Amino acid sequence: MKSVKIGEIVLKNPIALSPMAGISSLPFRIICNEMGAGYSPTELVSARSVRFNGVDKSYRYMRILPEKEGITAIQLFGSEPDDFEAAIDTIMDTPVLKDVSIIDINMGCPVPKVVKTGAGSALMEDPARAAGIVKACKKAVEGLPRKIPVTVKTRTGFNADDKGKPDFAKALADAGCDMICVHGRTRPQMYHGESSAEAIALMREAVRDYDIPFFANGDISDVGTARKIIEQTGCDGIMIGRAARGNPWIFEQISAGLAGKEMPKYPDEQARKQMLIRELEGRLKYLPEDVAVREFRGVMPFYIKGLQGAAKIKVRLVSATCFDEVKEILGIA
Repeated sequence: MKSVKIGEIVLKNPIALSPMAGISSLPFRIICNEMGAGYSPTELVSARSVRFNGVDKSYRYMRILPEKEGITAIQLFGSEPDDFEAAIDTIMDTPVLKDVSIIDINMGCPVPKVVKTGAGSALMEDPARAAGIVKACKKAVEGLPRKIPVTVKTRTGFNADDKGKPDFAKALADAGCDMICVHGRTRPQMYHGESSAEAIALMREAVRDYDIPFFANGDISDVGTARKIIEQTGCDGIMIGRAARGNPWIFEQISAGLAGKEMPKYPDEQARKQMLIRELEGRLKYLPEDVAVREFRGVMPFYIKGLQGAAKIKVRLVSATCFDEVKEILGIA
């Protein structure tokens, strides 16, 4: 794929990790950067919480390390423009966080507890409010020593019968959004059923005349599906979500495949187990051991998927309580 500019930031490889709650940890984002991901946003953080509680409560989710991650992005969610403006002001007053490359707005989360507050995918039903949030974010980054682009990740619709929301995409672009990424599912689909490339393409066409890049997301699991969504939507870049869980190698594989180069071999059993341990060790650097292991239980099975005896190993991993126990289960000294 060709390089892409988001604002003044150049992505040499516009294949990014999609932000995912519980998955997009700092250690995993660093690993994905090493594997060729163009950039990897943080998991979603409440703009209102940052506004009224400061960064302490959410810092573990917003934590960035530009020297290891490369291009960084903090993803915020909420429903009030003022919350976003205040949250960004706080972020820009916080050491390290102020070095973030991109501010991303979540307008796609389908989880009920987010939607019922008017945030996430609920914003698709209120284009004026969504545009107001983009404008508030753009206002918050004005006058800073460097230009920080504001991006949006959304979906193809809020209702089951939605077949794409071109007017919503245009509202975001008119408000000054620097990049739009669309997940090809509606809110009721959550993460089930097929992603609709046709619905993504409809939204892509709506903003084609705007000088901003457009990314597509949904059901991208290998070179074939990546090539298909690029061809069907005319997108400038792609975001890979669930297929990257426990599989950071997917970025180098898809990048090579799209470039017509020989694809790296998929890692063997030992390499996959070692990467699991590496990510867990990264989490242990800033979380108590019991917390790190407990939260990582949902991620570890993805690293061993398909291995001989994986089902039995998974049963033990999801009840592990400490680092040494995880190593013992995996047979790593």
